[in-house]
Amino acid sequence: KGGYRMQERNYDVILATLPATKTRLEVLFRQAGDGFLQIEYGRVQRANLLDSFRIQTIDAKIREAAPKGFIETLPGIRTNMIHFDPEQLDVMELIDMIKGFEEDLEDVDHIVMPSRVIHLPIAFEDSETKKAVEKYVKEVRPDAPNVINGYNLEYIALCNGLTVPEVKKTLLSTQWYNSGGGFWPGGAFLWPLDPRCAIVVPKYNPPRTWTPEGTVGIGGPCVFTYTTPTGGGYQLFGRTIPVFQFAQKHPLFKESPFLYRNGDRVQFHEVTEKEILDIFEHVHNKTDYVYQIEDGEIVVKDYIAFINSPEVVKGTAEFQAKQAEGIKKAPRL
Repeated sequence: KGGYRMQERNYDVILATLPATKTRLEVLFRQAGDGFLQIEYGRVQRANLLDSFRIQTIDAKIREAAPKGFIETLPGIRTNMIHFDPEQLDVMELIDMIKGFEEDLEDVDHIVMPSRVIHLPIAFEDSETKKAVEKYVKEVRPDAPNVINGYNLEYIALCNGLTVPEVKKTLLSTQWYNSGGGFWPGGAFLWPLDPRCAIVVPKYNPPRTWTPEGTVGIGGPCVFTYTTPTGGGYQLFGRTIPVFQFAQKHPLFKESPFLYRNGDRVQFHEVTEKEILDIFEHVHNKTDYVYQIEDGEIVVKDYIAFINSPEVVKGTAEFQAKQAEGIKKAPRL
């Protein structure tokens, strides 16, 4: 009445696809804004390190090609976000280039990708992390079932059919692979390379309002090191040293405030809380702490042989059976 009706139109944000193969999930090229293209591997959420190895390899090819108008990429466990200037680079030309890279990569078996090993000390059940848990109980959820004896480690153990010492041993017994940054500046989504160490826990419900810098926690199957004080929902088990420095005073952070690179591996080793606090002083104030970082690579063929070895297959099945029993007993969040 006196107005007009706009013509209804249907928009399909999926601009193109590539079919699944024996070694690759279906690839979806999704419009994510005027200057963004999201590449998704599979239509259903999943976390597979072999998929991530493929994504990282294709990502390296995209960054190496760097066509005019290309800006940056943000790879994850099953996606890659491409940022580009649409006035200089047509999205369909970008898609065709990536399709070519995908078709050339027939399988992941022959991939050899650069991967540093970063050795990080960790103090379990430290006082700062305990303060975050106490604050949560006091101000957010007094009846939080994931807080047992003032902390989250016993809940993590309960969910996985383990004891607290076994949880600590599990966290220290594998390297944790960084599938990509996200959630918070300088963060890394870390996944266990050894499937026998793949503990899984639900996240806080509702989340915390405060988490100290350096805190280490786990949500689902993913470990995260908190880079600055922030909120958060991962179950907390300890504290590590700085992995981000906005001021960039320390020599390691001169070129970038971020410690992690995509494809890095983290190896935790246990220390005392006093040692962690001392390192904080020598990173942020004295700026003379030497991080232990080794150059290396992941040979995917060797990794596939490792996860398919009888010992690992048997151990993984036994671990998952414990988990199944544990999650039945753990209170719901």
